[in-house]
Amino acid sequence: MLRLEHVGVAVKDIEAVIDCFQELLGARPYKAETVTDQQVRTHFLNGKSAKLELLEALGPDSPVQKFLDNQGEGLHHLAFEVEDATATMARLREADFTLLSETPQSGADEKQIFFVHPKETHGVLVEFCESTASDWSPTRVPHRDGQLGVYERGRRDRPSVLLLHGAAGSTRADTAPVMRRLEPSFHVIGVDLSGHGASSLPPDDTLTLDRFAQDALAGLDAVDVSSAHVFGFSLGASVALQAAHTAPNRVDRLALLSPNLVWTEALADAMNTRLNLETLRERDPGRADALLNQHEHPDQLFPALRSFIARLPEKSETAMNTLGAVAHPTLVTAMDEDPLFPLDGAQSLHRQLPHARLSVIPGSQHSLRTVPLSVLSTLLQHHYAGE
Repeated sequence: MLRLEHVGVAVKDIEAVIDCFQELLGARPYKAETVTDQQVRTHFLNGKSAKLELLEALGPDSPVQKFLDNQGEGLHHLAFEVEDATATMARLREADFTLLSETPQSGADEKQIFFVHPKETHGVLVEFCESTASDWSPTRVPHRDGQLGVYERGRRDRPSVLLLHGAAGSTRADTAPVMRRLEPSFHVIGVDLSGHGASSLPPDDTLTLDRFAQDALAGLDAVDVSSAHVFGFSLGASVALQAAHTAPNRVDRLALLSPNLVWTEALADAMNTRLNLETLRERDPGRADALLNQHEHPDQLFPALRSFIARLPEKSETAMNTLGAVAHPTLVTAMDEDPLFPLDGAQSLHRQLPHARLSVIPGSQHSLRTVPLSVLSTLLQHHYAGE
């Protein structure tokens, strides 16, 4: 069964409806967005298992206004999430469903969408939606002698969550999908670590865990947040622990996905093989190009990263003793078939941390992009709520 992504409700007086749901549910929309092509403004409320999308017509020719004229206020559509909207359209056409567009259209909330004619779904307008890659633009803030790329989503009156990507990753390419899942409930902040994405490499091209932790804390400063929950994937998990160790009062609860603090020479070599651009170009030119295009300074970043990783084995014991003593409430999450950081590394860290719990989720790639987001986001929401 596909996941119900949201329920669309057509409304006449948006302010009256917002006030009604505030009184009824104790919730107000966490964001509003205009879809110019459809002449509609959407207002999203967090419904935990699915969102509520209030649809406000912006003109007499809006499809929503025509719906209101014919049927009045009420349920407009049900939206189900799919991984590939184009493939889903082909499947439904083959099954003789009538679709309301030839191709997926741009919708709200960074979705590609299409609708099935309600005459074939017993009067219910059904939407299918695919999340698209983030096209967010960073706020570029001065940092040391360069700049730091910072991303911010969600309402500031919600608890803040800082998200940190892995080595050779970036906010837009890696943590943005998690940020979108958390946005209904939290004020979410993404930071591109030094040299990654939109952030500058240090003048001496030297990367250290402490430098990355200072990036994370500078990201909080950039959006005027005194403390936040922190999520980190892979390298980002180590950075999260380092930030909690360096500035314990600025970190609330920690969530670590695919963490590793025990570095052997063999593991460092394996990681650096993954970061060898010449080898990657030979094996998978498309992936190499996609990886390079994430970063503004890739030719400087990758040699600096490989040098950073080569130094990790000599610092491994100190890191485990120091960061393993971080006392913040921590969720350690590992993928059951991670080919780079095996499960026993996460289990070892879980045993070392004083206030940690362990969750194991399906996964056979060391990549945030292949993680089951519905599972991960549910774990994070419960953990950050203290449940």
